[in-house]
Amino acid sequence: MSIPLVSNLGFTEVSSSGTLNDKAGTAKSKLPVQFFKLTDNVSGNLTMTNDSAHKKIIIDTNGNTILNSSGSPITNNSSIDVELIGSGNVQSTLKTFTSAVASTSNTGTTTISEADNSTVAVADDAHTFDAALIDDNRSSHSGTAFGDARPQIRIPTTNTLESNYFISSHYYTTANTTLVGGTAMTNLNRSDFGMSFTHAFAEDGTPISGRICGPGGSTFDGGSATAPTTNSTHTIGSDTYRFMYWNNVISGVNNGNAGTFDLYIFVDVDTGKLCFAMNEGRGAFNQIKNVDVVGPTAGRRFTFTNNLAISCVLSGADPYDGVTVGAGATAVANRDSTDGSFSITGTISGSDGSSQPYALKDVNDGTGDIVVSSHTGTRSVSAF
Repeated sequence: MSIPLVSNLGFTEVSSSGTLNDKAGTAKSKLPVQFFKLTDNVSGNLTMTNDSAHKKIIIDTNGNTILNSSGSPITNNSSIDVELIGSGNVQSTLKTFTSAVASTSNTGTTTISEADNSTVAVADDAHTFDAALIDDNRSSHSGTAFGDARPQIRIPTTNTLESNYFISSHYYTTANTTLVGGTAMTNLNRSDFGMSFTHAFAEDGTPISGRICGPGGSTFDGGSATAPTTNSTHTIGSDTYRFMYWNNVISGVNNGNAGTFDLYIFVDVDTGKLCFAMNEGRGAFNQIKNVDVVGPTAGRRFTFTNNLAISCVLSGADPYDGVTVGAGATAVANRDSTDGSFSITGTISGSDGSSQPYALKDVNDGTGDIVVSSHTGTRSVSAF
């Protein structure tokens, strides 16, 4: 195409990204007709700023490309349309977006503007998982004694004060009551609850052992465990209390005197404290080897909502990895912890029905328009 040499036309050759007004220069940029001709491929963005002197603006690709891997290839902020001509491809090649929140305490919704305001919602009440709430493992003779100093406790079965129980002070707290599932002890009323004893009486030097578990019966600590003899609930006032009792679960020489020992687990009606108790035997009993309480605890649920017009693939393994999410669809991932942080990458691909490749940016992201009726190259199309 020949360019007529007329006084009102500014002709500028372009070989790199940048602001077209600046490339034309101060004097030439004031001419009413602006003609920009590419002499090389352009990597990045060409910007046209507004100038009231302009009446016509043309960009001739001249067989060269304008490709921007991080945004739009053209930004027309002029009140005059930019006419795009020639056979060179004009495309945004931006096809990935990222979103990350580093805070482990994160909950709520994060909006991803780069993905047409797609969202990642982190919920703190939509997912629970079974975790080790008490994981108390000890070596021989290291346990807390069932003491001779026996506090008066009110037991659920009778709702009366009782002082004949030996109590393990190690577990006699309201905090442990919370961990076992409250007064109803829902986390102990499970077959995967377990407790074992080894070398219970240090003065004997004899391996006194026993294992207990929840009402379903199971193995624990490498051996068969005993299920409770009594497993019942009692309602006192507005609270429901559970009472669990293992009869003769431990037997031993007891310093030369044969004996058997019963174990009770319940919650003190008056104090709300968890009671691991024995109603006979010696206070020198000092070895609870293992106590494992497993129960539900809060996790995090991640929900990605894809607001793009096409599907995308989520990767990064935190918490999505190779997950395809359709347009308008959601993807849910559960995490077995209270960590609400995430880092995801979304990738799009493909082309529309006119063979225009999808991108995460428009060809033009300016306030003005572009005219493409005389452009024969391939342009990208927004996935929004």
